[in-house]
Amino acid sequence: MIRLLLMALPVGVFLMALILPGYMFETDQKPTEIGLGPAAWPRAMLLALAIFSALWIAQDIWVLGRAGRTPLLRIPKEDGHYHFGKALVGLVMIVLYGWLLSVLGFAISTAVFIATWCVFGGLRKISVVLPVSVIGTIALLWLFMGLALMPLPRGVGIFGEFSIWLLRAVGIY
Repeated sequence: MIRLLLMALPVGVFLMALILPGYMFETDQKPTEIGLGPAAWPRAMLLALAIFSALWIAQDIWVLGRAGRTPLLRIPKEDGHYHFGKALVGLVMIVLYGWLLSVLGFAISTAVFIATWCVFGGLRKISVVLPVSVIGTIALLWLFMGLALMPLPRGVGIFGEFSIWLLRAVGIY
């Protein structure tokens, strides 16, 4: 019985990923010819969620079929001591990121946020932090502004000018 109860999470996630698009995307808007549109990435995420939860269910069924085995994917146990100071700093970083979006723009705020998060998480090599930050920011710019056509803040003053230059340089504008 406990083994079947552990499968409730992947089954629930699978069902929600299949049912929710019917309620979330009811609109009279037509798809755009320029890009995928604002509903494309939520649909893709829900489809991926359905696929991976189906794989999870299949894996658990296979494991349950073997005698004396429990499902491989189960609720993890906490490894060590929870550090409230780090959690608080992380929350402050997220709030600060949200505040800086309108001032610095999405591109600069996101690059700084990713770099700071990497350093805060223990990644100290500049030869790793810098490419992760830059490539991650450009990928997010393409995902949100290039594919989903979402208008993101460009920043004010020189930051806005830099954002427009960057968007043109990577081919979004």
